[in-house]
Amino acid sequence: MFKLYTWLCIACLVCMMMPARSQSGYFAHAIGAGVYTGKNHFAGGIIYSPRFNFGIISKRSTFAIGTQLALGGSLHAGYSRNSGGNSTSIFMADVPLLLTYNYGNFATTSAHTRLGIYTGAGYGFHNATRHVEYLDEEESATDQVHVSGLVLTTGCRFMIGHTSLGLHFTYLFNNNAFNPDISGIGSAGLSYNIHPGKRALEHN
Repeated sequence: MFKLYTWLCIACLVCMMMPARSQSGYFAHAIGAGVYTGKNHFAGGIIYSPRFNFGIISKRSTFAIGTQLALGGSLHAGYSRNSGGNSTSIFMADVPLLLTYNYGNFATTSAHTRLGIYTGAGYGFHNATRHVEYLDEEESATDQVHVSGLVLTTGCRFMIGHTSLGLHFTYLFNNNAFNPDISGIGSAGLSYNIHPGKRALEHN
């Protein structure tokens, strides 16, 4: 299910963004890094955040659909009762599909104000491993992390010199029964907003 959702999400975004790339007001993207945490789980990864601005109110105010696709690794080793204490895969992937409202800096690639904010919600999947002690057969905990459900995100964008950066905070609520001891996955990240070219700052 996670792999199917990931490929569907990527395919939909590619289809939307191919025609949008020629119209800078509709397509925006950023790249950065982030950390993810849950019960006995801590991970880090590279984040690519493309979005399609489908509802442009002005160059400083838009509604968008996009993702904060993260690939990386769990920073604590996982141990499985089925592996005799051997370390399992440390691969981590976080795939949310998000509907957001964006205002100010980098709402579109033509918005060059000093500050901007955004907030939104969607549905996401988080796949990783975590550190657990050697388990008895009766225990329900597992070293595998498969969390999916409602995701909320908020963040800000700001200028440092002529560079636009973004800081985001996201929380993924766990709505499945695979990891009943995990209520959700919290994350934070810092990204570089990729502009098609350098523009002068607007001071108003």
